[in-house]
Amino acid sequence: MINRRDFLKLAACLGASLPIAGFPSAVKAALKTIDPKSVPKLIYLQAQSCTGCSVSLLQAEAPGAVSMITQYSKLAYHQDLSAASGKQVLDLMNAYISGNAGDYFLAVEGSIPLGMPDACVIGGKPITDYLSAAVRTMSGAVAIGTCSSYGGIPAAEGNLTGAVSLNDFYKTINKKPLLISIPGCPVHPDWVWKTIVHLVKIGLPELTDTRPAAFFSRKIHELCPRYHDFQQEIFAEKLGDQGCLFKLGCLGPDTFADCPTRWWNSGQTWCIDANAPCIGCSSPMFAKKKDFPFYRNAEIVIPGTPGEKS
Repeated sequence: MINRRDFLKLAACLGASLPIAGFPSAVKAALKTIDPKSVPKLIYLQAQSCTGCSVSLLQAEAPGAVSMITQYSKLAYHQDLSAASGKQVLDLMNAYISGNAGDYFLAVEGSIPLGMPDACVIGGKPITDYLSAAVRTMSGAVAIGTCSSYGGIPAAEGNLTGAVSLNDFYKTINKKPLLISIPGCPVHPDWVWKTIVHLVKIGLPELTDTRPAAFFSRKIHELCPRYHDFQQEIFAEKLGDQGCLFKLGCLGPDTFADCPTRWWNSGQTWCIDANAPCIGCSSPMFAKKKDFPFYRNAEIVIPGTPGEKS
């Protein structure tokens, strides 16, 4: 059974897009704390995605999801979370994108079907139309998750939609907007919300390429608690074994993210802690090649690694 705290969190998230009556007083009070003069509006669009990043964002803590939409941002539109639908939300979204409703940031989850625009349509229009129009009016864009940041699974080798990242889409129309990429499949809620807090309270964070340096400046391999096992050539032979997981497919040496120090699920665990190799979900190469396995047989030795035999 859902508890009161979780209900308030869900209700606030669902009601943040438009003022709809009937919510508990605590939610109404929270929504009234929004200062429209200083808090940026978020127009959140989903392209080719599984909605996993949106689900992940609702698990935020310190600050929580309610605080994020009442103190640090206002979610003006989200295809899943908006309580209203149809013409009402389309008019709202179009008002912002046309430049008639004030300043806003564009958040995009999912890759862009550049080769098949009709694969992603909102209100009868391809999402590419909205993105092209928004580049003239938005304060900046945030690519949420690996699909939006790099193409991800929808852009895997052999896909039929010509899926590309948000950054690559804007390159095709010769535009260079302020763009922050926050990869991950799904994205960690801290990476997104704390970037937004930085934008609101301080300004543009330090970036590595287009990624926030605070989260993506070091490789998982460097921070991994099993790095000592790698140095000592203590390798796991099968899933579930202790030891470095490199020979089982761990992509930590090629992946930038702070998962080893941040952890997931409110700090309960993360992939390596659960004896699962890092699959490089925040890497530009994630799912790019259909012949590259996420997991490898322990007998396979990659040239140049400590376990390579002469």
